[in-house]
Amino acid sequence: MTEKIFWTDPYLTHIETRITNVRDNDITVEQTIFYALSGGQESDHGTIGEQAVLRVRKENKEIVYTLGEDHGLKPGDRVSMKIDWERR
Repeated sequence: MTEKIFWTDPYLTHIETRITNVRDNDITVEQTIFYALSGGQESDHGTIGEQAVLRVRKENKEIVYTLGEDHGLKPGDRVSMKIDWERR
């Protein structure tokens, strides 16, 4: 399950994390600073490993990120995660 850093440090705009699962264009990560759509609040926007995050959603207790086609990421890859702070 993804560690939700946004609960303990809501002002963090960048972290290094690792890809834990890839299913087509959907990925999961070890840690996240992206808030997922919930309670009427919109999801954060930003990038994971230079790829624009197109959608952020909750699936049970996991947060899933949808990236564009041919993102090239695989489980175990270290990536930089950045949120669009001005939009937040």
